[in-house]
Amino acid sequence: MAVAQTKAASFIQEHTEEISSHQIISLLMDGALERIGQALQAHRQNHQADLQVLTHKLVAIINGLRNSLNMGAGEIAENLDALYEYMVDKITRASYGELAPVLTEIRGLIGEIKTGWDQMDFSAMPQVQATAE
Repeated sequence: MAVAQTKAASFIQEHTEEISSHQIISLLMDGALERIGQALQAHRQNHQADLQVLTHKLVAIINGLRNSLNMGAGEIAENLDALYEYMVDKITRASYGELAPVLTEIRGLIGEIKTGWDQMDFSAMPQVQATAE
């Protein structure tokens, strides 16, 4: 299986001039959720090579989210940083047998973060250009 771009990454590339930084972060979270779904499917089908590629891409997206944090913004950014670090650590340390429950846990965590993020009003934020994994 060749691992294609996520739908979110394709959207970002096609609409770079039109989307805000808030939307980019939301799309990165969409991409992470998509990669988790793909990784869980690869795990169920015992496609270990695909699973390895997908988990590496997932870690890259999570690290991208982590690097986007404004650490001067206070406690929320610090907590998200620690949570993203936790996610990466869980993925990278998980054995093959532990990976499905770890991915399921991380899907829940990212889903919660995304729900809160999408409810925030960032309409006043400037637009930025970015690329995604």
